[in-house]
Amino acid sequence: MKIRVLSVDLGVRRGKDHFIDKAKGQKCYTLYVFKTAALAKTSIGLNEVNAGDCLLVSPSSPHYLKSKDDEWEYDSISFKGSDATRLVSQAGLDCDTVHTPLQTYFIDALLDKIVKEFRAMDMLYERVISSTLDELLTKVVRFSKQDFVLSMPDHSQRLRDLRSEVHENFAKAWTIGQMANMMGLSASRFASLYKQEFEASPTEDLIRTRIVQAQKMLSATKVSVKQVSLACGFESVHYFHRAFKRRLNITPKHYQNHKLAMRGSVPLEEKSFTLDRLSVDSDFSGTMEIVDGEILFHGTGSPWADYLGFSVDEVKSKPFLNFVYPDDLDIARETVSNIVEGRNVKDVTVRLNTKAGDFVKIDFSALIKGNTWFWFARKLLIDEEIN
Repeated sequence: MKIRVLSVDLGVRRGKDHFIDKAKGQKCYTLYVFKTAALAKTSIGLNEVNAGDCLLVSPSSPHYLKSKDDEWEYDSISFKGSDATRLVSQAGLDCDTVHTPLQTYFIDALLDKIVKEFRAMDMLYERVISSTLDELLTKVVRFSKQDFVLSMPDHSQRLRDLRSEVHENFAKAWTIGQMANMMGLSASRFASLYKQEFEASPTEDLIRTRIVQAQKMLSATKVSVKQVSLACGFESVHYFHRAFKRRLNITPKHYQNHKLAMRGSVPLEEKSFTLDRLSVDSDFSGTMEIVDGEILFHGTGSPWADYLGFSVDEVKSKPFLNFVYPDDLDIARETVSNIVEGRNVKDVTVRLNTKAGDFVKIDFSALIKGNTWFWFARKLLIDEEIN
């Protein structure tokens, strides 16, 4: 399917007086997932929505969302494409209507997966995004129409979904408490059900998955054992060494030497200036648009706006140069000029004004992939000298 994701904004927080009002709508579909109570305009008028509710706004339909009481929060994803309408239709999700899924544990995981694919743009990423978006919309429909009583005993399916998410994000610092919360269960009840289903405790199952991934990394290149340990989510290289040897009866280093000797492998050169590496090394990231020789940030979400002290809308609507500290305008203009001319930018140090009247200091990078520009920012200490 030809689906193009325009933006994914997670954890957007707005104050009581900050609302969305787009009377003419947009030329795309936008799915809102509410994290708090709010008010939203639908096909039948103004509706009250609660945490966990979902609203898919169709192209050209008005967007009107505001606070119900105080601060409100939501996730959103906007997409379009020649197959977008077919995707929505086959999922069976009614547009401009509030949906209340009885279970929402899957939403965060699927949105995170879309964000990861959107940033990395690895081989066949568009197909992965389309299938993940299809799964997201389909599950919203399924759990919105599912009978509450029938949904209660379905621990087996939910455990399999959760396990898939954990295994796919094996490097994340998972705890039994986090997993149990996602299932809506106590830690002891969750651990008991998990072991019954998979014949291994949640912790042991995760360790085995991490070690399998570590075996693949150690077999492919002479990357250090410490790097593999970190990449696979182990809390320390010492713990990784013990866990690996206990289960495979060989140390990670001896395993690596054996595998590479069998293959006659040559170490692979690490590429640092890639979307994957920049995403890992940066504190903030998103996409950007070039308009009349200026660059505008998109897909930034709340953390970047909070860092600068502005609202998400202010950050998206003002050109990059508007935020630059006066003494750094020359280097910032040169940076923008390079981007406009289609050249990547790596680790340009610049100070940015904050709404509070002071400034913050960042290393700024920009990389083009296909027809999309991606930007990355890494925090720096204010007292470091600008070269």
